[in-house]
Amino acid sequence: MKGRCTIQGCSRLALKTRKNETKKVCGLWSLPDDVFVDCLAQVSRLDLVALAMVSRRHRFYAVSTRFWALRYRMGNVDPYLYVFMHMHPDPSPCWFVLHPMQRRLKRINLNLYPATPVTGSCFVKTDLGIYTIGGLITRKESDEIVTFLNCIEHTVYRITPMKMARSGASASLIEDGENKKKKKIYVFGGCWDVADSSNCVEVYDIETGTWELLSVSTPKMPLKIKESMVMDEKHVYAVDEDGEIFVFLTSKSMFCAEGEKETNPDDKNDWRLFDQTFFCRGVGGRILWRLPREFGWKEVKGLEELQQQHIIKLCAFSVQRMAIFWEAQGSDQILELWYAEITLKMTRREEGEEEEVWEVWGNIEWSGAVLSDSSYTGLNLLFADSLYL
Repeated sequence: MKGRCTIQGCSRLALKTRKNETKKVCGLWSLPDDVFVDCLAQVSRLDLVALAMVSRRHRFYAVSTRFWALRYRMGNVDPYLYVFMHMHPDPSPCWFVLHPMQRRLKRINLNLYPATPVTGSCFVKTDLGIYTIGGLITRKESDEIVTFLNCIEHTVYRITPMKMARSGASASLIEDGENKKKKKIYVFGGCWDVADSSNCVEVYDIETGTWELLSVSTPKMPLKIKESMVMDEKHVYAVDEDGEIFVFLTSKSMFCAEGEKETNPDDKNDWRLFDQTFFCRGVGGRILWRLPREFGWKEVKGLEELQQQHIIKLCAFSVQRMAIFWEAQGSDQILELWYAEITLKMTRREEGEEEEVWEVWGNIEWSGAVLSDSSYTGLNLLFADSLYL
């Protein structure tokens, strides 16, 4: 930051230039690299961005994966919400990030590839970025393209394409059972032109950057997977478009039918797993919940005011908070996107001498318009989720 040093304990040194002029610099720059990095890791991400704009040395460390691994170990990270959205009449979708102080969505200026899919893509977030996988470029043309948004650099990279074009697939990030530090992306379904669906699963090794077709053995392959959630490194919980429930076993490359079926699966969207409890976006502005081994959904209480809104997306903001979005019309018919952060609490209520009933209560911690723009006629919110950065 020009003209001042904001890091606690940082002194100023007077240096003599060739013209015998005194130049004041931040004493942090004279520290050894290991001490310098340790100090830098303790500043906020917003300050890191400012420092990177004025110093090449700061910029070098600010985009280093080893530097961000240190920040994670120190616990000096905060949730940042990223949104991928198609704003009509723009021809292509774009990325936004929610500014933590201003509480407004800021467009990320990126040079996206010309053939960016506008629908049908699936998304996978990692510690440092977000993968966009497949999708429809036109109404009839699916794609095998994979891109990665690096949320540290705010740069999009083209990744090795899949072996099969996919649209409407489902993807999950799973830790390797033998090596917890190694993670792979499993992509299920979305291959509409393939008669044999048994090999319609692909696995992407993030470490090697390679795709592998996985032959799946199963008595019944699920139809188009509508929702999938990682339970642990060995199990992926999935629901297909007919409402049938499956569990994918990563160790055996096998889908196992649970013998249960979801009623009205089209009315339950954006499934999320919070503290071993399923949550989803229901109809009529309702947020629903159930336990994994129970199949009756219940409404989250305390959020009745949201039933007046048309909620279009549910996601996680942090470990403690859920986030929801809804579209609204502001003054003079200006298109607005509203956002709320909700904390959840499970309580137990006794009914009779032996029966216990569990309830989940939600509390709106903050809500407001995060985007207002008169130049757009509509929006399609394709993805929203948070990363700790």
